[in-house]
Amino acid sequence: MLLHNLQPSPATYNVLINGLCVYGDLKEADSLLVTLQDNNIRLTKVAYTTIIKAHCAKGDVSKAVVLFYRMVESGFEISIRDYSAVINRLCKRNLITDAKKIFRMMLSSGICPDQELCWVMINAFHLGGDSTLCMNYLLR
Repeated sequence: MLLHNLQPSPATYNVLINGLCVYGDLKEADSLLVTLQDNNIRLTKVAYTTIIKAHCAKGDVSKAVVLFYRMVESGFEISIRDYSAVINRLCKRNLITDAKKIFRMMLSSGICPDQELCWVMINAFHLGGDSTLCMNYLLR
């Protein structure tokens, strides 16, 4: 496209990032994100959520969290699904402190957890030995 002086749309980049993630080439997807940012091309929420979920699925939680915070800083509206993807993976990796931080961020932004996320957090608090917090969240 660029060779023919055609500027790709955000949807084009979303498709490229999705394809790279589907085929498991997260290194190339990350590289594309950096290139787009270096060229001042504003990423869409779809691009962020696609690559965040791919990193979560692969088990690269630290990269997913970095991208999650970058998406938040970019001003996108974060949904319960976005929070859940990251919190779920953090809890599965026993990174309870980080999960609590993002969970609190979610609550402070006015988003209520769904039943599944409540159970994930209650289980995480319980396994982490924090039964008081567990009960507080159960009673909310």
